[in-house]
Amino acid sequence: MFVGRSEELRELKQRYASDKTEIVGILGRRRIGKSQLIFHSHQDFDGVVISYECSDTGYADNLSRIESLIKEKMGNRFLHFVSLYEVLSYLQQEAASRKILFIIDEYPYMRDGKKTDSEIKNAIDDFNMRGLDNPLKFILCGSAVKTMEVLDDSSMPLHGRFTKVIRLLPLNYLESSMFFPEASLEDKVQYYAVLGGVPYYLKQINPNRSFDENIIDLFFSSSPLLATELENQINGEINKIEKATFILDILKNKTISYSDILQLFHASYPNGSIDYPLKKLLEMKVIEKLVVEQNNGKQKPYYRISDHSIAFYYSFLVRHYANRLLFSDREYYETFIKEKLVSSFIPIMFERIAFQFIALMNKKGAFEYRLYDLFPYVINDKVTKKSYQFDVVGKTDAGLVNFECKFQKDTIHTSEVYAEQRQAELANQGFIETFFVSRSKVEGCDKAYYLPDMYQDSLADS
Repeated sequence: MFVGRSEELRELKQRYASDKTEIVGILGRRRIGKSQLIFHSHQDFDGVVISYECSDTGYADNLSRIESLIKEKMGNRFLHFVSLYEVLSYLQQEAASRKILFIIDEYPYMRDGKKTDSEIKNAIDDFNMRGLDNPLKFILCGSAVKTMEVLDDSSMPLHGRFTKVIRLLPLNYLESSMFFPEASLEDKVQYYAVLGGVPYYLKQINPNRSFDENIIDLFFSSSPLLATELENQINGEINKIEKATFILDILKNKTISYSDILQLFHASYPNGSIDYPLKKLLEMKVIEKLVVEQNNGKQKPYYRISDHSIAFYYSFLVRHYANRLLFSDREYYETFIKEKLVSSFIPIMFERIAFQFIALMNKKGAFEYRLYDLFPYVINDKVTKKSYQFDVVGKTDAGLVNFECKFQKDTIHTSEVYAEQRQAELANQGFIETFFVSRSKVEGCDKAYYLPDMYQDSLADS
């Protein structure tokens, strides 16, 4: 099943139809759907598609395999290439008589540093200098995000040669729910809370099983597919960053200020620094930095794990290993995991889902007030010594709009509604409205959005 990516598909097809040389970079973490995007983008391409996925065997071996593929695709067994430059030059010449799309997937496996980049750069420069009528379309794709990002750095040979760089991020909650259309709305939230928007993970959900059964099978069984996948990702990428796993263990599913992370870090590493691992984790998009507005006019940096599945891993999969031998898979899940998952982890992740919903609604112009910014808001009143925290706050021309996000099963009573409204009044920061984004009924409040509102079809193309 291929879901979402409509904007990226449209962009690629426009590049295929252009009248100039196109070199497109596509990058994103493993399992994010890069290869599927490329495959679906060229299904109606009216020319020759030469698509090659590199193996981790170096430049020479991959070049030899590319040669074999081109011989087959072009129907010429006498071809021979000694460099990627020669491959590109040949394909460009052939493109004069027929359209050609050339794709190199997992390019970092073939790349021999700047030497390989320079071969591509020189070929592209030759194309542009000749001004050929039917130029080659060329895609470079890779999962080694750091390597792919470096390619367009100002100090690198390929700088300025990409006509488009597409970075694939996880799908949003609405797109993710399309992988299991028959699931209940509550389960759609729960699956997204645990798995995030990684297509490969979402495809593993068995629609004939319950939420609990799927989570047990994928993470807590004797052969847990996604637990193993996450361990491989962490061992292969994250563990290379010194102290990164320690910081992720601090964060888990929380949003924590820089100063609090530093304090916890120094308890174990008194002379250590968190700046380098934070920087690298930010670059990898594993964590994200939130600049929280405060009523003293200052902004305070907070950090959290942006990848839902990694947050789940550090919250539930790196503990209780000794206990695994004493329980069956289901008993272990029900004893150590389920209650915290339902009462704490999923409600916290629901705030992120609600944030996306509010943003989609705003794009549709569904609110009375146009939102110009969305952010969590913390108010520390030095006079009263009180602290006020708001899940999501929208900034408008008229003032601030408070969005309270609740995933509790029981009805939210009028007294709770009043308490949230009163908090906004006491904060005295210009709040003009309080809305609820809720799983359950909100009594005495006509400013509420519920799960059916969140999954309406009209939001899908926002």
